[in-house]
Amino acid sequence: MAKCYVCGKHTVFGRRVTFSGERNPRKFKANLQKVRIVLPDGSHKRVYVCTKCLKAGKVKRVVRVPKEEV
Repeated sequence: MAKCYVCGKHTVFGRRVTFSGERNPRKFKANLQKVRIVLPDGSHKRVYVCTKCLKAGKVKRVVRVPKEEV
């Protein structure tokens, strides 16, 4: 199961309750994205990060530099 690299958010389980009170299992999935980040030592790593952490700027993404045309 995927988990956010920063905050640890992951899929949690609950119950769907119908109007009549019937309970059925369901999943609450975190909005996780697979991104390449820069670690504090300068190396790169591909990890799952939730969109809330991405938007808050808690991780620094790797900037892709296009190759020079010859």
